[in-house]
Amino acid sequence: MMINTQEDRLVSAHDAEEFLRFVNANDAALQQEATTLLTREAHLLDIQAYRAWLEYCVDAEVKYQVVSRELRENSERRYQPNDTMNIFNENYEQLRVRVEHQLDPQNWGNSPKVRFTRFITNIQAAMDEKEDLLHVRSNLILHRARRGDQADVFYATREDQWKRGEDGARKLVQRFVDYPERVLQTHNVMVFL
Repeated sequence: MMINTQEDRLVSAHDAEEFLRFVNANDAALQQEATTLLTREAHLLDIQAYRAWLEYCVDAEVKYQVVSRELRENSERRYQPNDTMNIFNENYEQLRVRVEHQLDPQNWGNSPKVRFTRFITNIQAAMDEKEDLLHVRSNLILHRARRGDQADVFYATREDQWKRGEDGARKLVQRFVDYPERVLQTHNVMVFL
């Protein structure tokens, strides 16, 4: 099955390549492994066990990127700007600093305590045998509630790469999050997507 990006102009070359990667992968055990990884990670993040998340789920060489894409009509473009804008472009140390900020007792944003609920859906998994990387694509809905009247909902598509360590456990080495809003509709994006 091929997608012709010349005829289907709404489909990017990257999206077509990702679709082909996952449509050809039919390994139920791999799919179950990916689902287990993501649900365990979501549980740690929902209960705000951020240090445990870093220790058990995130590799020291991680690249964690959240981007927003240009959502203009082609006729509205006056010049050729970048199609994507970084919201986060972080490594392990930057994630660790964000974790420490979240856990700081002086962080007024966590008083009263924030509640999170994550829904991870449309999970697809494929193995890159050459690099021993598990590629996982998923959609995320994240609900954040603080106080009775403050709730935010985040929607995103994630493309992850998980690598098996020497201890046999897989850890996240790359996360690319496509956040569909160009203008943020929330109070902030101080969340882990």
